[in-house]
Amino acid sequence: LSSKSLFDPSVWTVPNVLTYTRIIATPFIGYHIIYGSPITALLLFTYSCVTDFIDGYIARRFNMKSVVGSIVDPLADKFLMTVCTLSLAYVHSIPPVLASIIIGRDVMLSFMSFYYRFQSLAPQRTLNKFVSIGQYPTISVHPNFLGKLNTALQMLYIGSLVYKPLLESVIGDVAFEGLGLLVGATTLLSGANYVFNKNSWKYVK
Repeated sequence: LSSKSLFDPSVWTVPNVLTYTRIIATPFIGYHIIYGSPITALLLFTYSCVTDFIDGYIARRFNMKSVVGSIVDPLADKFLMTVCTLSLAYVHSIPPVLASIIIGRDVMLSFMSFYYRFQSLAPQRTLNKFVSIGQYPTISVHPNFLGKLNTALQMLYIGSLVYKPLLESVIGDVAFEGLGLLVGATTLLSGANYVFNKNSWKYVK
């Protein structure tokens, strides 16, 4: 990033800073899932979920929405879901097929965002322009209801698996399996919607 883009106020709003802390916390969540520290993983995951709600509220309440936030916030969510999904699959807490569906959708959306970003840049495209979203905003992402529902269900499902050591004594495996099937269905539908719904991606003039 250039020094100009690093000091762009739209990059360092309070909601965006909270989003950055979620990104930083995510690898530690995966580490503690894999190496058997469920309470630490639970606490960090809870922090990520709470700050996800808070940064959205602050952005709306105090008019701090930004193009950077519209891109970084969903990417932070997907990073969290991806790391947790891979970690839980590694310890055999999530079915491999469902993990593949969740990861596959996220990979597809990531490639789509990179493609639209690259295509929307003015001629003489450079790496600096590509990564300097605050200085050269070109696209914004507009999640619809289905996408938001899927994200919420994924968080609920992944969160319930993170919390499973505490919940399995009162919630049977059938409930986890049913929620997993619902997540799989909404993941496939929301992924298709992002591909075919032109309103999901908008160019910034």
